[in-house]
Amino acid sequence: MRRFRRCHRYRLPAGLGRWLSRPAVLALIVASALLAVNPGTAPAQANFAQGGGPGGSSMAGTLFASDQDLFQNDGRIKLLVLGLNPFGLTESATEQIGLILQKNLRNTGHFDVVGPREVNAAFERSAPDLVDCREIACGVEAGKRIGADFVLVGTLTLTDPTFSLRVRMIDTTNNLNDYEEEIQFRDATMDDDLFQLANNISRNSLLQGRVLSTSIRGIVISLGKVNGIRLGDYMVIYKQEVPITNLEGQKIDTQRKNVAIVKVLNVNQNSSEAILIHKTEEPQVGYYVHTYLDPQRQIELIENTRKELDTGIRLANRIRPLELAPVLVQDTDRTRWATSVRSAEKDRDFWFTVGLVAGGITLYVLNRYNSSNTTDRIELVGSAGATGYAFWRWTKSRSDINDLMVEGRAKGYVQVDLTPYIAPHEVGMQLALRW
Repeated sequence: MRRFRRCHRYRLPAGLGRWLSRPAVLALIVASALLAVNPGTAPAQANFAQGGGPGGSSMAGTLFASDQDLFQNDGRIKLLVLGLNPFGLTESATEQIGLILQKNLRNTGHFDVVGPREVNAAFERSAPDLVDCREIACGVEAGKRIGADFVLVGTLTLTDPTFSLRVRMIDTTNNLNDYEEEIQFRDATMDDDLFQLANNISRNSLLQGRVLSTSIRGIVISLGKVNGIRLGDYMVIYKQEVPITNLEGQKIDTQRKNVAIVKVLNVNQNSSEAILIHKTEEPQVGYYVHTYLDPQRQIELIENTRKELDTGIRLANRIRPLELAPVLVQDTDRTRWATSVRSAEKDRDFWFTVGLVAGGITLYVLNRYNSSNTTDRIELVGSAGATGYAFWRWTKSRSDINDLMVEGRAKGYVQVDLTPYIAPHEVGMQLALRW
């Protein structure tokens, strides 16, 4: 039986047929049909153009624009942890030890950590040469592409029955070694040793925060007990100023200026209150704050900043207009500190003298002491009490002097001179303090 198919013909409006016969229009129709068949193609291309480093726009249109944002951009230090280089261990055992170290680094709350698994997945298609990177050169390159502040590289060696782990923190902004440590551990103490290593890395890494509020009573900072801040810690306040651009006019960095040094007087759970101890200008809300938890690195930071601020003040004074009256710039905080040191030294010498006199009287009374004589008992109790009180005051004065010297070193008032000397029958080192 013959089958018939009914066909319908429609006449196009006048001129439309000639318009559809153009090549550009036909190409547009074909592209629309392909888009309808595979609607996921266009969004994928759009995501490729908008991906990139931190913020999702720093690498737009580049080869790595499809890489996802691996960091959370929540203010913590962005740390890329590379896979450990094993010597004498299997890959699986090395990876497990690396994962324990990453977990401890995350638990410090100081770092936003990205491990080798995440970065390998990100570079698997876009940059195969960076997959399974374990060296400084490719690690720094990978860290810069994903917006990391630091890159952690490590070497793990098995010398049965102990392990040797050596790690280094590399600053991606200048490719310099910021911190380095090597530890020895066993299977039984692995967790504790890796936990301590993560804490050491955290304490020797720069801690960053913001100024939340300012008043005549002090400054409130967004760092507290959860960040490891303690009473008496010193911090540097700085501000971001003029943006730095490359030859194409793209912003690549921001110029930073230190404006003040503060000391923490009260610590809350998520914030702390501090007072100004040195400044070139008044800090404002939104200014940045940084410090170290390690006391030695904190003192070094404060000393360098103090010299920088002092130099800025001196340069500012030099360019002031000439005045007929003499201009005297006096550091009131340093004067107060020097006065306190002299007063504490006078107290120490006074109570030392009193103690010697009272001790001599006590020995004299003991020499002729008669237990049946009431006067002798009263004299002994009085002289012994005076000796004990003088000794306590002398000890307290020495403690005050030590505290003032620690404060002076932190503020840059005290400098330590260590010089060798040679005597006829002796060779040694001479220690001197200058302020």
